[in-house]
Amino acid sequence: MTLPPRERRISTPVVLIATSAMVCIGVVGVVIGNQDDAPEEGAVPGVEVLVDTSTPERAAESFLDAWRKRAHPTALGLAVGLARDEVEERRDRDEALSDHERELKAQVWDAMAQDRLRLLFSEAENLDAGRLRLGGTTTGTFLGSPYEREMEFVMQPSPEGWRVEAFRFGEILSEVPRNFEIEP
Repeated sequence: MTLPPRERRISTPVVLIATSAMVCIGVVGVVIGNQDDAPEEGAVPGVEVLVDTSTPERAAESFLDAWRKRAHPTALGLAVGLARDEVEERRDRDEALSDHERELKAQVWDAMAQDRLRLLFSEAENLDAGRLRLGGTTTGTFLGSPYEREMEFVMQPSPEGWRVEAFRFGEILSEVPRNFEIEP
């Protein structure tokens, strides 16, 4: 099942340019900021994702947190169908990176996805087979700035709790940080 496209306010090239700029700035900031903070010998950086699949809303929020933190095994455990395919594709792209690229990307994403976003749902629609479509807004902090974005999920019940079948990132409702403003 694919979700219908929605009208966007920010064009795709602008979002891609802003994202690339954020990643570059993040890499520089992480490298400069962590020069004296070398990890302990044998330490494995951990990504903490709190998982709760007791309700569709909590499962969607857990999935979003795992997605943002690139915690692929956790995201895979929370996904079925199209959502699972997207997580696998993203994991495969990450695994195709060199060790150095992977380490830099992990540091940047750890910094950018440090805080858990909250999902505030304003729409719910019952679908066939007990599935549920949820629409709303994710809110929180992204790179130290307020962040809001439309989100949509299709949730599927399972014996182990709720799972994400499909998801769609919608329009970014917050202002783009000044560092990422692009001249027309």
